[in-house]
Amino acid sequence: MPESRLSGTLPQFDPHDPGLSPERAYATYAELRERCPVAHGERHGGYWSISRYADVRDVATDHATYSSTGGVYVPPVSDSRFPPIDHDPPEHAGFRELIAPLTSGAAAKAMEPEVRAIADRLVDGLAGRGRAELVSELATPLPLDVITRLYDLGPEHTEQIRGYSEEFLAHASGPRGREIIERVCRYWVALFADRRDNPRGDFLTGLVEANRELGATDDELANMMFILTYAGHDSTALGLSNTLRYLAEHPDVQQRLIDEPKLVPSMIDEILRYETPLHWFPRQLTADTCLHGQRMKAGERVLLLFASANRDPEVFDRADEVVIDRRPNRHLAFGAGIHTCPGMALAKLEIRAAVQAVLERIPGFRVDGDVERTDPLEGGGRHLGVRRLPVTW
Repeated sequence: MPESRLSGTLPQFDPHDPGLSPERAYATYAELRERCPVAHGERHGGYWSISRYADVRDVATDHATYSSTGGVYVPPVSDSRFPPIDHDPPEHAGFRELIAPLTSGAAAKAMEPEVRAIADRLVDGLAGRGRAELVSELATPLPLDVITRLYDLGPEHTEQIRGYSEEFLAHASGPRGREIIERVCRYWVALFADRRDNPRGDFLTGLVEANRELGATDDELANMMFILTYAGHDSTALGLSNTLRYLAEHPDVQQRLIDEPKLVPSMIDEILRYETPLHWFPRQLTADTCLHGQRMKAGERVLLLFASANRDPEVFDRADEVVIDRRPNRHLAFGAGIHTCPGMALAKLEIRAAVQAVLERIPGFRVDGDVERTDPLEGGGRHLGVRRLPVTW
């Protein structure tokens, strides 16, 4: 590959292309991996797309060269930064420590009985009907209930969080995105003030108390709570909806999981690999560098195509097939390096609890109607999931 900008005749990935269906995205990734593993796009201020597994992993773990301080979105949707995902060391560690009570493996383990109880309750509520719409009745409310219980917030806050998350999802790429973020951050700042005046034994009280040492502003904490809440339930809902869709379309796999329940975790990891919920995340170069012959300059944006990396045939045998007992499965659905998703353990627990509940209570559920996917990709051209999944049993 010549050491020059790529011409328009070569494949490009545009996350904001209105025709970017999941199928088209994966076809573009395959072409990029084969012909143009470091591709330059001219739109949205310019950016590079990295598509091969080894490159995506290496870039994700090199935060010194590929910084996260440029923001989560391309182009930016806010003038603010979202901790900890928009921070590099040493600030990154301080914010991760603030959210550790919610996101650690130990926190997920402690939450397991309650997560299972929520999943069981939701599935029990529909089991006697013989039909359901599994996104609105299970995939969306489960992570919402879990995260608001972690915050110790009441039902009215659950609905507020659901509302602003759905609103932002629909408008993240447009001019309303900034207004929504500003409004939501005012909501969190008001809650911080309330906890200072009326402390409780909850996460938000602990957060404002722990922050005395870190010294973050209320606006920084509000942006952190925005991204933590939005990502914490929406990405889990996407992963769960993809998993439920696959099971609804493959009753033979349902039966195998019932016969071999130990395969449930590996099946979940495989669906996360095959239908990655969040397709890409950006970085910003701190220095000039060269990759696959392409010279990239300090300050330029780089998109790490995690969904493409997860279909790389150089790493995954039968990469375009679902292999529910795949071992090993080193997928990058949760990222890599210091910015690996902090809620990974909790997200996997929620999906596992939901899958086990439906296999126990409504075995043999199958698609009954039109399935609506995120088509084109939503959430700023990044999100892949299911928005409507009607089933019967």
